[in-house]
Amino acid sequence: MITKVIKEELIQQAKERIMAATNIVITVHISPDGDAVGSSLALCNFLHLIGKKATVVVPNGFPAFLKWMSGSHDVLVYKDNRHASVSAIKAADLIMSLDYNELKRVGADMEHSLRLTKCPKVMIDHHLNPEPFADVTISYPDMSSTSEMIFRLICRMGYFDIMNKEIAECIYAGMMTDTGAFTYNSNKAEIYIIISELIKKGIDKDDIYQKVFNSYTADRFRMMGYALEKMEILPEYGTAIIAMSRAELNRFNYRKGDTEGFVNMPLSIKGICIAAFLKEEENLIKISLRSHGDVPTNLLAAENFNGGGHLNASGGEAVGETLEQVVERLKAALPKYIEYIQKELNKDK
Repeated sequence: MITKVIKEELIQQAKERIMAATNIVITVHISPDGDAVGSSLALCNFLHLIGKKATVVVPNGFPAFLKWMSGSHDVLVYKDNRHASVSAIKAADLIMSLDYNELKRVGADMEHSLRLTKCPKVMIDHHLNPEPFADVTISYPDMSSTSEMIFRLICRMGYFDIMNKEIAECIYAGMMTDTGAFTYNSNKAEIYIIISELIKKGIDKDDIYQKVFNSYTADRFRMMGYALEKMEILPEYGTAIIAMSRAELNRFNYRKGDTEGFVNMPLSIKGICIAAFLKEEENLIKISLRSHGDVPTNLLAAENFNGGGHLNASGGEAVGETLEQVVERLKAALPKYIEYIQKELNKDK
């Protein structure tokens, strides 16, 4: 039995707008991850099934290991195909905003296009503190993923029976990637009830894991070894930091998605309860954070790096600073969270 977590009035408000629309654009945050891609493609495939025209528009590219999902090759990338993306957004009579809580998270250019639209907007997201830009806001931070929310939406709208294998695969991939293959933010029994229902739809969860996590290049593994070698450990704060510059990434023929999972690796070390991975990108530094127990990476990200996320998995960014400056700022922020850190470290004693 799956409980009706999402309020019925929100389900009906979303359904009314979907049913009234004929041309729907689905949008996600910049640097789309597995949950953003999985949830958006699941929704897009579902909308096609019920006779709607639907297009996914993403701010920039997404990793190759996610491009096996049904509909992935029809996604419009705003950065690479601005004209078609803007045209699609202008023509939409409904915008669906998935896996982001603020319009700025789609990037400045795409944000501008979305703010110019007059059509209704529906937000479906699981991050804290949603910006009130949408006509319907379905925000549940306790959910494992936006993909789980899409599963619940489809079911509550009365369409579980028509959900096909392709939709189910996208949902599972999103849930799996946003929980680190169900190693964090995934301790609720209903997640596994949902997985059982997806398996009944014909998904091969082991094959999906292989496609996502076991399709890397030899260069990626060499990069991983280099990253671990240069990892810095701060034992007094139970923290491990890996920071990589663009030059270091390029040395290993970096492709989008190659550093996926790097941030999780230090958490395997005894005495580490915070892991940080910093990556230099064009004009900014991306920060990924993971933690054990009650150590609040979402607060660390929100209060210091213009970000947010979940208790144990979050991220942020820094603009106008060098990689070294951001690393030092991270170190300077850690004492503020020492109470949480010490409580977690004391569990091992």
